[in-house]
Amino acid sequence: MVTREYQGAGGLRLHLDEPLSDEMRKQIARGHLVPVDDAPEAEPVKKAPAKAETAVEEAPKRPGANAKAETWQAYAIALGMDPEQAKDATKADCQDYAQVVEEARAAEQSGDTTETTE
Repeated sequence: MVTREYQGAGGLRLHLDEPLSDEMRKQIARGHLVPVDDAPEAEPVKKAPAKAETAVEEAPKRPGANAKAETWQAYAIALGMDPEQAKDATKADCQDYAQVVEEARAAEQSGDTTETTE
């Protein structure tokens, strides 16, 4: 058996034995898992600078806490969430995603790149 490395959502790396199970083949076909040695095409790396540039130029307005889930989904997509993930995300998921992105951007703008340690 040959073991191959794949990268999943959020950068999770998996080592899977080939031949792959039907479920893993489906995940690869959908683009949820990408072989690491096929990474030269790495789209997320290409998209990241564009997202950072748009965030600085035109930050979308944050919805109110009582806004509908669809409004939060659109906001999360504007912040960089994958539209396929956003479509299935709950309002709370989108709010959590927005919080993380907003905090990261605030830290980046203030020049604070240190991590807190206890």
